[in-house]
Amino acid sequence: MRTKQLIIAVLLLTFAVGQNTAEKYFESGLAKAKLGDYSGAIVDYTKAIEIDPNYADACVGRGAAKYLNGDETGGCADLRKAGELGGDPKVWDFIKEYCK
Repeated sequence: MRTKQLIIAVLLLTFAVGQNTAEKYFESGLAKAKLGDYSGAIVDYTKAIEIDPNYADACVGRGAAKYLNGDETGGCADLRKAGELGGDPKVWDFIKEYCK
């Protein structure tokens, strides 16, 4: 009986670890952005947003990555979305200064 419980616990843990959550994609995007891989970061942030369309931090991350990757229009659109979702209020300061 104990062996069966252990097997079930391991399977559940394996399933949970294998889950692709919005947070995992966000963290991966953040790591890629820190390394200067803005294109890779955009892909991961986009996956996080697909999973959770109201993920303000992922919108900020994608917006910043797009902006730094040369897509100022797309970056500013994502930053505005983050602001509308109630993300970090500092995002509005950036928008006022850089998004015309």
